[in-house]
Amino acid sequence: MDGMTDPGVGDWQEVGVALSEQGTNVSDESQGATTDGVYWFVCSNNAKQVVSFDDARNYVATFAPDPVIRYGMWADAGQPNADADENGVPVFGGDFDPHFGAPAFDHGWIYVPIQGPHGVWRFSIDGTEQFWQKASYDDFAFPGDDDLFPWCAIHPVTGVLYTCNFRTPPCLRAYDSESLEYRRPDDIKIGPAPLLLDHVQGGVFTSHGRLILSCSDDNAVFCFSSLNGHCFGAQTLGNFGNIVGSEVEGVTVRSVQFDGVPASVHIFELVNKGPLGPGDFDLHSFQVPAPQLL
Repeated sequence: MDGMTDPGVGDWQEVGVALSEQGTNVSDESQGATTDGVYWFVCSNNAKQVVSFDDARNYVATFAPDPVIRYGMWADAGQPNADADENGVPVFGGDFDPHFGAPAFDHGWIYVPIQGPHGVWRFSIDGTEQFWQKASYDDFAFPGDDDLFPWCAIHPVTGVLYTCNFRTPPCLRAYDSESLEYRRPDDIKIGPAPLLLDHVQGGVFTSHGRLILSCSDDNAVFCFSSLNGHCFGAQTLGNFGNIVGSEVEGVTVRSVQFDGVPASVHIFELVNKGPLGPGDFDLHSFQVPAPQLL
């Protein structure tokens, strides 16, 4: 029943910025953040890395695909033309440039969705293990799905991994979180919404069964029930004061205080600068009217 109570998404208000970075290799083309409740984990498509930050905005650790992971991605991408490192392992760039999307955290693991080839790179937050797994079904196998894995999230009850198509998704696609075998019966249909759901950049499940999605065309946040796909509501976000370059990416959930004001939902904004230099990011924090039900 908690999963069907209205979270009042139209009343969510920004009360602070939990994390920000300007003009670095990491902030450029950053795609989103997730959290283990202590640290923030930011994924940069430019750097092809995930960097963890503490609440003082200090770098804590950097995670990157090891040579075995890079080789596996390259092989699953069809062995495109690529430069190699000193050990002959393909490096990212040129024809071998997979897109790293908005990450997810679950039980000590970070999951990074990859497009081209489509799959997930996951690693333990203690840095001891990492794996690459290509998705069992190519996204072109699904009517209306031609670009899966811009983001991923783990359902907190079932442990199933979900993603959706970047453009106007008909539903969420379900995968085993380790093997990435497709689980059709667990797909979640997305119900009608008051705003157009397009360019979906991020998603996260709450502990009470809600699904929050963020999109960049136009910048907006949506909230659905993961039980039946009912849309509780949506809110346009504007450009956060940036005249150009504002692009909403991932979304995550964590309790944070700003001068005694609680914030529960955190929406990641990338500010693209184009020829002016590397982009910036801001993690905008929103107060939710009834956070105990989120």
